[in-house]
Order: sequence, then structure tokens, then C-alpha cells
Amino acid sequence: MNKEAIVSLKNIGKSFGSTRALESISFDFSKGDITAIVGANGAGKSTLIKIICGYHTKYDGEIFIEGELVKFSSPIDAYNKGIQTVHQIINQGIIQNMTVAENLVLKDLLTNRKNFLIKKKNYIEEAEKIADLMGIEHSILNKEVSYTSQSERQLIIIARALKSNPKLLILDEPTAAISEKETEILFEKLKGLKEKNVTILYVSHRLHEIERIADKLIVIRDGKISDIMEKPIKVGEIVTAMIGSVPKTIKAKSKENINKEPLIETKDLVFIKNGYPLNLKLYKGEITAIAGLIGAGKSEFGETLFSIRKPISGEIFINGKKSEYKKIKDAVDNGIHLIPEDRSNNAIFPNFDISENITIPFLKKFSPKLIMKRKLEEKASINIAKKLSLKYSSIKDSMDSLSGGNQQKVIVARWIFQNYNLIILDEPFQGVDIASRFDIGKYLRENIEDKTALILVADLDEAIEVADRIIIFNSGKMVFEQYGDNIDRDKLLHYISCDIKEL
Repeated sequence: MNKEAIVSLKNIGKSFGSTRALESISFDFSKGDITAIVGANGAGKSTLIKIICGYHTKYDGEIFIEGELVKFSSPIDAYNKGIQTVHQIINQGIIQNMTVAENLVLKDLLTNRKNFLIKKKNYIEEAEKIADLMGIEHSILNKEVSYTSQSERQLIIIARALKSNPKLLILDEPTAAISEKETEILFEKLKGLKEKNVTILYVSHRLHEIERIADKLIVIRDGKISDIMEKPIKVGEIVTAMIGSVPKTIKAKSKENINKEPLIETKDLVFIKNGYPLNLKLYKGEITAIAGLIGAGKSEFGETLFSIRKPISGEIFINGKKSEYKKIKDAVDNGIHLIPEDRSNNAIFPNFDISENITIPFLKKFSPKLIMKRKLEEKASINIAKKLSLKYSSIKDSMDSLSGGNQQKVIVARWIFQNYNLIILDEPFQGVDIASRFDIGKYLRENIEDKTALILVADLDEAIEVADRIIIFNSGKMVFEQYGDNIDRDKLLHYISCDIKEL
């Protein structure tokens, strides 16, 4: 039996100058279905979502909501017509120094600012009703948001979106900043929404999640729908529809084939408050992934190696010599590079074009005697972009013209083509499609030589895809390790999620 179409797309197309981003996209979002959209970086997926959300107001084709033709003039217009979007960056939609309850009723508080003091006496009851939409415990309503977990914040934002009874709820990379354990909680909540006939558009690069959660899947390739799938959806079929073939993985090194010469060695290193002494060797020619829940200490360890933070106690040895690095410049000068997790705030130069963003760490190469040689810079950046299959119209375009996944590839490219000894990649695959992850992993594997790569990830499957060795952190403690040629995923997951007191 055909379900009722809540939102319908008819022949949607979009051009940017001479570039055709979308062509003849037609699809129905059915009542009570969780529909996923996937596509390689630059395939047109983000453009389509921006049209549905009202960010792009000039496009070809038509959009219908419950059979009625609509034309959005802005995101607010889309919101008023029943399109609710929960964006990827959780903390942009939440005020951390306000309570959970205040965040849940934020729109009402802002709308009735004159009556704020009166409203404050009564909003808890309303907040409880909203909290119930996502099963948020009433006990945390008076807690300041800054003291909540990432998964709780995600539920807060979704609950707030549900308050308006949306026609279509768009979840953009909803698990990007939460752990596997927290993802399970979210999935249970989404199943509950489905039972209540809430229509959901689920956007994610994590194909194993889509395999589990989606009723239908739209695959966008080169601006067109390449496939529409219904349950059962298989990861291999998704990948084939996205990029034409399943990438061949590059075999991880066995324990016996790892170079036994360490580049980095820590001795009784404590790098977080109430942490445990860490004794770890990172070997030359090895790609090591550290996986764990949010708060496990992954990023803090990377920041300590990069001299952003000082160790609480213990020692770090680099090439057998005790590190005396006092600041970041010392680390960079000695070939240690960090790609930070927070792309938008710490890694992108929005006022610079794509070429400048790629080459900015080594501009001196193109400016002898302070005279900038732009053509050489442009040529170098094009060559680098090609190696990671970066999709763009012109290398001189702004960074804003790129999809989030392609922005991430620019940041990764900026550093992996540098001369480095140790490169630390903190969540390098956020918003990056499977083909791009393969490109990055392949390049690292083929060029690691006597260098060392340290990848810090929350997603276990990403670690398995690229690493020679996987180390599990739990509450700042190294609790388990396996080599990439002998992976037991269930065992890794056990050590990630178990209570540290049980170990």
C-alpha cells in the first residue's frame, strides 16, 4: 500500500553559473518513513538539502507539501511551512549557559521577552511536555546545558524541533558528535518517532547507520538520482550506487611487519585530570588509530603531543630524546602537525580561496624575496587537490563554495602533503564520504614510509578502515589494542563502552 506523500520534489534542478549541480530530482517523502540521502562529496546532496530547507530560493522544478505547491523565500519561510532542520553542529543550536528547560522553550522565551519574568514561573510545565517528545528525563531540566552530554544536547534540539509538529524533520549528520553508545539511544528515540508517523530525512556519511535506520534511501550521483533503495539496504550496494564500485581496501600491516623503531614514546604520561599513566610507543611507518567515547581522552592526548596542553606528569620522547617543547611552534618546527576536530573555527580561513587554504602553511615556498608567485601556488594546490579527488569549479573559488566534506579534504590535504614526522588527525572523516576516506587512507598508507600518523576517532568503523593498529582509550586510560590484520570488532566495542571500573 502506498503511503501518503508529505513532501514531494518534482524535477528539481540547480545551477551555479555554468555548473549544473542538480538535474531533474523527483521523489516523495512518505508519512512515517525515515528516508536517507547519500552521495559522494560534491555530488549535489548538500545543494538539494539546502533547497528543501529554504536556503537556496532560486531553482528549477517544484516542491509540494501535502499536495500544495510551495515556494520558500527563506529558511524561516520553510520553517513556517513545516520543514524543521537539526543541523550537524550541535552547539550552534543551543545556549550552554541556560538550563535544559530554557533551551527547550527558547522560542517562547524570545517571543515573549516582555513577559519573561511571568513566563519563567510557568515554562517548566511546557518544557516537560517538550522533553517527553524525545524521552528526556525531567530530572535534567534544571541542569545547565554546559553540564549535559552531547547526546542529551542532540535530543534537546530534536525535541525542540518536534514541538512545532513538523511536516518533515531533517537530521543532518545527527551522530557526528556522539558516541556509538549514545547513537543507540538516539536510534531508539527515532524508532519511537516513526511509530508516531513523524516523517524524517536522515543525512549521514555513516553507511552502516543508514543500513540499520532507513526505510528508503536516495543516492545522488553527479547531480542526479542514481538509485532509490528500500529495506533491506546493504552497505555494499550503497557504495556501488554512490561511486560506481566498492573501493579496494589497502591491507593493514601485521604486528610482525611494523617497524620496531618508535618515533614517539610516552613514559607514565598523565595528560588529563584524574587520568592514568600512559606508556605507549608510536612507530615509524605506522598508522595508529585511537578510538573511544567522547571524553575518553583522545583529543587531549593529541593536544599534549602537539604542545597545546602541558602534561600533568610523565615524559614524552621523540626519536629517543625527551621532548622539551614549550609551545606549538616548537612542535611544528620539529615536524609534528595537528589537524583539529573543530573545522569551522580552527582550520578554515573563510576569507581565503581554496588554493590559499591548501598552501597557507608553506607560502614561503611561493614568495622568495617577499614576491608572491601565484601561478606556482595555484599549480601546486591543483596537484594536491587532484590527489585527494577534491571537487570544485575553480581553485580560486571561496571555501564557502565547497561542501563540508570537500572542505575537510582541503584541511587534510594542507598537512598530509607537508614534510612531517608525526601527523595527528583529530576526527578527520567528519562529513567525508566513503570514497574520500579511502583516498585519504590510501595516500597515508602509500606515503607513510618513516613517518607516523595518529588518527583520533569516535567511530570504530573509520578506525578499522584505515589503521594498522587500533588502540582503545577509556576514561583517559589505554585499555586495549589490536592490529588491523586481526580485527575483532565486538571486542573493540566492548572495551570502548564498558565501565572503566570493570577493567
